[in-house]
Amino acid sequence: MTLSSIIEDVTGEERTLTIYDASDPEAVRAVENHFIVQRVSVEESNAPDGPDDFAVLHDDGEFLAAADLEALRRAVSFEAGLLDATDLAEVPTPEVLKHVGNTTFTSYGKRRMILASREIEERAWRAGGGELHSGFQKLSLFRDQWDLYGRVADRGVSVHAYGVPDWSPPDVPWLTVHASEDEEIRRSWFVGFDSPDDRDCALLAEECEPNEFGGFWTYDEDIVGDVLGYLRGAYA
Repeated sequence: MTLSSIIEDVTGEERTLTIYDASDPEAVRAVENHFIVQRVSVEESNAPDGPDDFAVLHDDGEFLAAADLEALRRAVSFEAGLLDATDLAEVPTPEVLKHVGNTTFTSYGKRRMILASREIEERAWRAGGGELHSGFQKLSLFRDQWDLYGRVADRGVSVHAYGVPDWSPPDVPWLTVHASEDEEIRRSWFVGFDSPDDRDCALLAEECEPNEFGGFWTYDEDIVGDVLGYLRGAYA
C-alpha cells in the first residue's frame, strides 16, 4: 500500500447540486467552477413555493444538505476569511461543502486545497481531542501554519507533521514530527483527523503539476483508517 494506491482505490460519489431561482449568474458560475473538477453536477431549477437563491445537494434524489447561494459563493470564492482565519471558531463552512464527502477531484490549485484542509482542521479544533496528521511536503511550509496548529493543539489535539526536513519545528509536547525525504511525502498533501467522537475525515492528494493536485477527501471511517494506518506504519 502507498498513498498513491489509496487514491487510486477511492471512487468519488456522483452527486447533484440544484440551485433554485438564482438571481445572480456570477454566483452560479462561481459554484459551477468550484465543482467542475469533482463528481458533482450543478443544475438550475425553479421552486415557486421555495426561497430564491437556494442550493440543495442530493445523492440519487436523497437530500443531503442545503445552503444559501451567496454564502456558498463566498466560501468557494475564498471570500469568507478562511485563508487568514485567526479564530477557528469563526470559520464558516456551508453544510453543502461538508456533505461532498468521499469526493474525488482532478485539478485543485493551492487555494482550494487550503479550503479543504481548513474544514478538517476546524473539525479537529471543535472536537477538542484526537490526532491530526498533516503532510506539508516540506516542513518549512508547516512554519507558516504554526500559530493555527498551536490553537488546534491548545484544544487537546495531538498533531503529527510530515515533510522534507528543511526546517526544524520547536520541540513542544503536542507535536510529533515525521521528517522524510521520501518522494511520496514530497508530492503529497494530506490532512487526516482521527476523531474521539467518530467523526473521522481526511484529505489526500498528489501534486500532478506545480501547485495542481488530484485526489479526494472523505468522511468514510474505513478510508480514513487506511490513510492513517498507512502513515503510522510507514513513518512511525
